Amino acid sequence: MNLVFMTASRALADYWAGVFESRDAIHVDSLASLLERPIAAESLVLLDLATDAELAQQIETHQVCEQYRVLALSSSPSNSEGMIWLQLGAAGYAHALSTSDVLKQVAGTIQSGGIWVGRSIMQQMCARFGQLSSAPSQTRAWAERLSPRETEVVEALKRGLSNKEIARQLDISERTVKARLTSVFQKFGVEDRLQLLLKLTTV
Repeated sequence: MNLVFMTASRALADYWAGVFESRDAIHVDSLASLLERPIAAESLVLLDLATDAELAQQIETHQVCEQYRVLALSSSPSNSEGMIWLQLGAAGYAHALSTSDVLKQVAGTIQSGGIWVGRSIMQQMCARFGQLSSAPSQTRAWAERLSPRETEVVEALKRGLSNKEIARQLDISERTVKARLTSVFQKFGVEDRLQLLLKLTTV
């Protein structure tokens, strides 16, 4: 995994290097420096949002999110900030000092093509995209590809419910919910629930 650490904090860069056991990670302290360097397109950029208070408003931010897989990391994460960065094109949003296990899981999800957000943001986005995919004509189109049980799970998902909440509402186990979601993901060729809901707005 090619890693790029964009942060003005040497201590934070060292922490990330320790998490990923990477001595070869590129360290830059600004968007300008990042865009000036020859970096592989498949690189994962860990972007410290504390580097610049106006970072999200810079034109270069869009370029970085378009060129690389970007994980936006905040020392004071919030749903509103997370939504802004996901809309800018970041592939993930998390706490800058997340534990080693969490950061590795986040990086792995992003590197495999997925999108990583916290649970509260995920529920908010599911509810938002669920509303977009609720038009009668669209509902008929996607539902025709699913079993009645899978359709129930997707309808609950569109309301922003977690797997546990879906299981409780449908009186099934969380394992069954995960199995049905996996089947739905495969049918639509997506990796996660957010990608699924995006897909449902176009079918």
